[in-house]
Amino acid sequence: MVKYSIRMVEEYIFCPMMFNYKYVLGINKPPSLWSELGLRIQEELSRYVEENYVVLGRQVYMESEKYMLSGIVDYVVKYMGRPAPLEIKYTKRLKPWWKYTLTAYALLVEETYNKPVKTAILIMPGPRTKIIYITDSDRRYIVETVKTIDRILKGEIEPKPKPSKQCTNCDYKDICPYKQTN
Repeated sequence: MVKYSIRMVEEYIFCPMMFNYKYVLGINKPPSLWSELGLRIQEELSRYVEENYVVLGRQVYMESEKYMLSGIVDYVVKYMGRPAPLEIKYTKRLKPWWKYTLTAYALLVEETYNKPVKTAILIMPGPRTKIIYITDSDRRYIVETVKTIDRILKGEIEPKPKPSKQCTNCDYKDICPYKQTN
């Protein structure tokens, strides 16, 4: 069965057109400044995570036939007696696609550890911690998103443009006719 990476899901949620350029049309861009900053922040905040959480795993690869997903989560930690995915991100506030990225990881952690996952954790510079509550609605959104991605990659449907303020940070803004212009 086909497995899609959680990174693909994150990129689709960020922008369906970026997903289209990269995975359908095969137009790859070199890593941006944001990628490099993210790696530096991750190195800096890893010590904080390891000092403040019970770490069950670091850079844990998980996959699920049920959800057709695979990915490497920064950490799996124990939180309130249960396993929880933890991601480190370079941001000042929670972005919607990161909430859903953590929800996707929660599905994999739940299946891998065979325990319900009710929360996920986002660590941001400061360090600041944001607890994400995993809802049934969020779970359904991920399942539907993966189905949509599958249909796009099979050529059954085309992604719909979604211009937003995030267009200014997109690696594909120089070629995208749908970018937000304000």
